Amino acid sequence: MVLPQFWQITPLAVFALVTGIAHEVGRRRLARRQTEAHRRVRWLRSLAFYAGLVLLVLVTSGPLQRWSMSWLSIHMVSHVFEMFYLPPLLILGAPWVPLLFALPVDRRRRWLRAYHLSRGGAVLRGPVRALTNPIVAIVAFNGTMILWHLPAVYNWGSWHDWAMNWLMTPMFLATGYLFWRVILPSHPGPSRGSPKVQVAAVVITAFEMLVLAMSMAIFTKTPWYSMHVAMDGPVAALRDQRWAAGILWICGDFWAVPALALIAYRIFGAEGGVSASFERAMGRA
Repeated sequence: MVLPQFWQITPLAVFALVTGIAHEVGRRRLARRQTEAHRRVRWLRSLAFYAGLVLLVLVTSGPLQRWSMSWLSIHMVSHVFEMFYLPPLLILGAPWVPLLFALPVDRRRRWLRAYHLSRGGAVLRGPVRALTNPIVAIVAFNGTMILWHLPAVYNWGSWHDWAMNWLMTPMFLATGYLFWRVILPSHPGPSRGSPKVQVAAVVITAFEMLVLAMSMAIFTKTPWYSMHVAMDGPVAALRDQRWAAGILWICGDFWAVPALALIAYRIFGAEGGVSASFERAMGRA
């Protein structure tokens, strides 16, 4: 099969296609036992999920992915999508129930019993509990962001396409999903973090992005990454690096401010007024 120019087949694109098909099979099976109102809500959630899968394909397999190997600024745009905008769409899409219904009923029940009740399932339950812990999710998310921007790690990954496709991008997406689940609910589960943990997650991450951006643009006079120096020369590479830092810096406002506004709405919109909401947020009520 001949793909259009600048397009490629990547593991995450294949994952998105397979997951989308399985989700639609499960959604249709689930619809048979739902009321019209529930089907409408499920369809709206599914639209968000499918939008996330389409965006995943565009970011990881489209021209943006190829161009990101030539310009660090485009590479940073991809990172921002993968960590801050793609995961919320997938989370709001609440795909887990439809994906379970994609399985035959006997197999579904057998797997769920094995996971929740068997001794063998405990081997999986422990790591899952650890990964879904809000503090672990926040640390993993910020650690991943720092790790892949370290010059030694990024230089190694940029010279190995498989590392970008099989390690870096999946790590950004996975830790982004865990991070946003601290803040966002995904039917049938609530958000995983308390309001004060959610505020801390946003503030810490925004501050880290600011420090990283300043380190790339202000606190250095030389380009960090060898591939871009080899392709463009040190002057152009440093200029591109500063553009990338600006994108990282500015995009912090585009996700952090709405996230804080959402958290504030939850806190101050609760019954009992501002004072009682503050007490609940601090865990004192």
